[in-house]
Amino acid sequence: MTEKEFKFQYALGTISKNNLLKIASRSSSKYILTTLSKDKTGAVRAGVAENPNTPVAILLKLSNDKEQYVRCCLTRNSNTTIGMLIQLSFDKDWYVRYWVAENPNTPRKVLTRLSEDNNGVVRACATKKI
Repeated sequence: MTEKEFKFQYALGTISKNNLLKIASRSSSKYILTTLSKDKTGAVRAGVAENPNTPVAILLKLSNDKEQYVRCCLTRNSNTTIGMLIQLSFDKDWYVRYWVAENPNTPRKVLTRLSEDNNGVVRACATKKI
């Protein structure tokens, strides 16, 4: 699908949720990824967050997403910056902190702090990674 076709069909709402999810997780178009990063559906934004083609500027915006699932998916993107991982390591949701601990790029200093987290699952994961 071209950007022009996407823009037209998206505006009309004729792209199924299933296809939006596929596009979000596979597209390499900055325009499409930017548009879908603002979609009302969290699962679509999560697909953008996990997509390795998503530009860092979009990932940064998604690091503040209201949906915990979107932030979790972001921690699994290989292009998520150290700064974003540090920010997400303070997330209110323990599941996000757990996925930060699972990320192979998380700095040791962050893992050390997470090894003292108030959540046992996060503590165990971080301790295992140190």
